[in-house]
Amino acid sequence: MTSPEAAPAAGPIPDVTVITGAYNSMPYITRSVTSVLEQTIGVDRLEILVINDGSTDGTGAELDRLAAENPGLTVIHQENSGGPAGPRNVGLERATGRYVFFLDADDFIGRETLARMVETADTNGTDVVVGKMVGVNGRGAPTSMYHQNLARTDVFSSRVYWTLNPMKLFRRELVERHKLRFRPELKVGQDQPFTSAAYLHAAGISVIADYDCVYWVKRDDGGNNTSVTKGTAPRIRFLEAMFELVGEHVPDGPRRDHLLARHYNIDLPHTIRQLRREKNAGDQQSAFQDMRLLFDRWYSEGAAARLSVIERLLMELVRRGDLDDLLAASKYHRKLGDQEVTHLVEDGRVYAQYPFFRDPARNIPDTFYDVTDELPVPFRVGKAGLDAETGTVQLSGKVKAPAPDGWSTPPEMLLKQRGGIVQHRLPLSLEPQQDDEGYQNFRLDIDPATAAGGEPLAEALWDLSLACGDANVTRFGDQRSLSLLKQPAMHVAAAHAGSGQVVTLYAIRSTGHLTLELGEIKHKADKRFEAAAQAEKRRDELVVDVRATVTGLPADAVRLDVAGASAVARPAKTSGAARTYRAKLRLPREARKRRDALTPEVTVRAGALSWTVPVRRAEPAPAAAPPAGRSIARALRSAKSRLAAR
Repeated sequence: MTSPEAAPAAGPIPDVTVITGAYNSMPYITRSVTSVLEQTIGVDRLEILVINDGSTDGTGAELDRLAAENPGLTVIHQENSGGPAGPRNVGLERATGRYVFFLDADDFIGRETLARMVETADTNGTDVVVGKMVGVNGRGAPTSMYHQNLARTDVFSSRVYWTLNPMKLFRRELVERHKLRFRPELKVGQDQPFTSAAYLHAAGISVIADYDCVYWVKRDDGGNNTSVTKGTAPRIRFLEAMFELVGEHVPDGPRRDHLLARHYNIDLPHTIRQLRREKNAGDQQSAFQDMRLLFDRWYSEGAAARLSVIERLLMELVRRGDLDDLLAASKYHRKLGDQEVTHLVEDGRVYAQYPFFRDPARNIPDTFYDVTDELPVPFRVGKAGLDAETGTVQLSGKVKAPAPDGWSTPPEMLLKQRGGIVQHRLPLSLEPQQDDEGYQNFRLDIDPATAAGGEPLAEALWDLSLACGDANVTRFGDQRSLSLLKQPAMHVAAAHAGSGQVVTLYAIRSTGHLTLELGEIKHKADKRFEAAAQAEKRRDELVVDVRATVTGLPADAVRLDVAGASAVARPAKTSGAARTYRAKLRLPREARKRRDALTPEVTVRAGALSWTVPVRRAEPAPAAAPPAGRSIARALRSAKSRLAAR
């Protein structure tokens, strides 16, 4: 345990300085600190700083106990600073590690988190590593940026800007070069300007999506800092700080609009909710006027294009300056209220009849109520699967124009990269005639080798949606007719990536929506091979059957290896998507004596791809029971005499 003035001990530079600010964090602080002490990277490669920010509940005593038992832990006691920014800044002043990682006292990390993060940053030369977060005790964690690992990305080509808490790995040289610190004057979002600036300055950001790095805990007493801060004014000051930071670093245009839309989507509802809760009418009106000034400065047509109709209407009411109108309309926002809206169909357009629709006293243009371009595209799934020979995705079904006057633009299948902003559009092949309900049959074959504008699709998760223009986008697939919910279709396509690529079409279990997976991101091919030895007939021979529910494997893909000998398995039979291969191998003479100790393996190869499958031993054949009423010896003599008679 040290005081704030104590100097760090000389020694090797640690890989990571872990910084935790703690205020009245019992009993959570014990698990939080222990999760750092138990990291697989080793305490000798860490510098662990915990700043006790004037706790009064026993947190300080518990930290002293942990420090006495763990020399790698340094505890700094200080007077309460009023928020998490102060302790984090104290930790930054003391930090000596190559990287810094911030961990809140309520939360904890997986045992391999820091080892994986350091390796990722060192391998890819990135300045920030974003690790997957999972909610604990009912706390909702962000998910849109954790759909796949990203070796190197940025805030404009991924969803990382949608997670701005600081529980990430930051290169300390980046932090110090740009003098990044937390903002103690902010009562809400003290961490977001720090993380946002680090993202914008970073020479690359990595994402770890295949390991649960941070466990984000909801306290039983509801005492998390962000959940207890009240009032509208702190949220407006926070929004002003974020808008100014983005405006300083990103020129006016689509990139700035992309980042600011995040704050309109996420932070605007929180601000309006607090505005509704203000008990003092004067404070409420003052905060509303501050909101008007803020949005007058930063709101743009580019940002508006990224919002829904109801969000654009709310922004228009803010601009007009009528607080009562804003509060009335906000009840129709899905995050702010539960008011249902009716629709009017007129001249081929659909209008949501939100408050003040065609009210002559307000004179709000119909465009603020026109939801035609947000209507879902009606469809019915017919067929969805992979061609067993080529690996192309084969889709068919029925589709109907969402607007009453037909298709405003031709319908397309939209392939959108999950966790990113890349997307590709493929036109549907439509039959001209309609059924009695207005549906048209469609068919589409998606070849992963050419679906990216004539180029192969990148290895990623590609969500399938039906699109009519830019706004009418409806996720494709349903639970009623998709066998893919039970068994995803998997194909090895050697030609798609030159050296082999796994193509998987699967349905999301909760919704039935379809996703095309290029590469083994969520579904692993080795889990689709089962190898089992057959009961032995000859001591010098081993027979193994391999069941594969993967199509597209080369004829010589399956090979049995044991004791230095190998044999290529031959296709034996096919049943649906499953094919059985049989391999017979003559054991070397020296291996026959130790047959029971051998560990045969099956290797499946497709181009540069390779999977190893352990062989399950054959169950010994059960001994035949002797005939009833006879002794074993008598049964054997009887059988011998019958054979001699032949």
